[in-house]
Amino acid sequence: MRKFDFIGKRHFAYLFSALLIFGSWLYGVFVVKPKFGIDFTGGVLVQVRVNEKVVNTETIRKLFEGKVEGVLVQNVEGENEFLIRAPAVNNPNKTADLIRDVLRKEFDGKVEIRKVEMIGPTIGKELREKGIMAIIYALIGILIYVAWRFEPVFAFGAVLALVHDALATTGVFMAVGREFSLPVIAALLTVIGYSINDTIVVYDRIRENMKVLLRSRPFEEIVNDSINQTLSRTVITSLTTLFVVLCLYLFGGGVINDFAFVLLVGITVGTYSSIFIASALVVDWYKYVKKEK
Repeated sequence: MRKFDFIGKRHFAYLFSALLIFGSWLYGVFVVKPKFGIDFTGGVLVQVRVNEKVVNTETIRKLFEGKVEGVLVQNVEGENEFLIRAPAVNNPNKTADLIRDVLRKEFDGKVEIRKVEMIGPTIGKELREKGIMAIIYALIGILIYVAWRFEPVFAFGAVLALVHDALATTGVFMAVGREFSLPVIAALLTVIGYSINDTIVVYDRIRENMKVLLRSRPFEEIVNDSINQTLSRTVITSLTTLFVVLCLYLFGGGVINDFAFVLLVGITVGTYSSIFIASALVVDWYKYVKKEK
């Protein structure tokens, strides 16, 4: 069986990762601009279906001119189904009622209110902070577990690889102009859990090989062989998972589209980092510690 020199090519992987993360973040922050849903900013969201033949987002938006400030209208799922968003206000209930009244007055009995969500600006800020803290706590928990289960050097590699996955996935998400929400945070946590599972499989094989081969072979070779030995398992598991997530993305509808998109990007990036980044970081840290001694 042919062996790939993953560790020997690790510096190319580092360069690719740096370009992906910095490129996507710079483009997402300064060109596209980050977008946050009402989960984090507060406001009102109304999902409606209009049973009229000729209706588009611009038609709906013009109904609220001079009545509700800052309204955004997005077409979802069907031709005549729309998401109407209004920014944070002191009284979200009043804004939601106004949106419903305008729609019912314009379309009479031909409008169906499918969903109404209201979040105040204070709650939105609190949810945003809790979402960030959830990711930080997850990383700290993984750091402690891997350091206890393996060695501190492995924990270093695992957590840096997970930070890499979170940054790369978030950067791509921003760059394509999608909107951050609580389901997106849930998807990022899912990606972190999936990625560490892949990484631990590789680390476990490295540890087993170290017991037998460390005295007779360089650490770099042991790590590279371990990655090759687990490669088919990693790739097959990721491809089958991606197939399921792709179905979710294509057929799951607008409600979970962002969630599925994050999983698609995150699992792809996580698989790449499990092969090219996590173990390579362990090798570099191991060499650095050995050199210092």
